[in-house]
Amino acid sequence: MTPAGPHRALVYVLNGRWRLIVAPLASEEREVRVEDPDPVRQLVVRDLGPADSGFAPASFGHRLIENGFIIDPSERAKPGTVNGWSRTDDPDRWQTVCYPTSEAVG
Repeated sequence: MTPAGPHRALVYVLNGRWRLIVAPLASEEREVRVEDPDPVRQLVVRDLGPADSGFAPASFGHRLIENGFIIDPSERAKPGTVNGWSRTDDPDRWQTVCYPTSEAVG
């Protein structure tokens, strides 16, 4: 069962391919590390395709939905976001806050 509450979704490039990770977001956390020491926390780990296809925010949002998560609508209103995804300090890494689709977000 997916834990309730906010989660962090991270897309990043690894070995020339886009990857997606979703993990619970504790209130004091601000980011999900790619090399999380506790892989049980990673609820979704998915290959999204070749990195040479570029960052595809709408497609990556659909991959979240396919895995039972939806981007928090307030993320889309933040300055500098693209479809709710914001760039991290590392190149080719984007993140957003998401919720299980079973929770009402609005």
